[in-house]
Amino acid sequence: MAECYLRLRYPRRVLVFDYFSTLLGLVFTVTPLTLVTPLAAVSGVLACLAMLFFLFGLRTVIRHNTFVAISDHSVTLGGLRVTDITWSELRELKLSNFSTRRGRQGGWMQLRLRGEGQTICVDSTLEGFDKLVAHAAKEARRNELNIMPETMQGIIALGLAETLIELSSEEPAEEQWPKGSLPCCLNKSSLKQ
Repeated sequence: MAECYLRLRYPRRVLVFDYFSTLLGLVFTVTPLTLVTPLAAVSGVLACLAMLFFLFGLRTVIRHNTFVAISDHSVTLGGLRVTDITWSELRELKLSNFSTRRGRQGGWMQLRLRGEGQTICVDSTLEGFDKLVAHAAKEARRNELNIMPETMQGIIALGLAETLIELSSEEPAEEQWPKGSLPCCLNKSSLKQ
């Protein structure tokens, strides 16, 4: 891994809430199973719920030990398994928005970076997520990757319209955005608003 200039982690407050949710879920599902002998159907439901809370707890432990390191040469996802994608090998940048309300309000985003045989996925609760997205978008442009409309809308929603303006000012729009990848509503003038 090249010299890291930015190291990102999931924030403690999010992890504490997830640990608390796991503990509370396990208490309310395992306690009835150990103290009384409920009906078989109730036992099955409680056991399934306990397993879900246990898996959520494992996911939280993994996220607690996960970091993302960004350098001028690569992006690295560290934790149980280390995944490193050099920027020159970046083949796909996808930013997905998962809204919990109408009008795409609330919810979270997920960034997927794919390189030669490697994939990194992180969600928007990662501290510095916007910095990672901005850097990845610049590198995607440098590699002449198509940035799809959904990804561009996500970049704008993160307040990174300046990144798109910088990218689009490097070359004429026809060359910068391959046919079909820049919707007509996203031009330089609409991005500045």
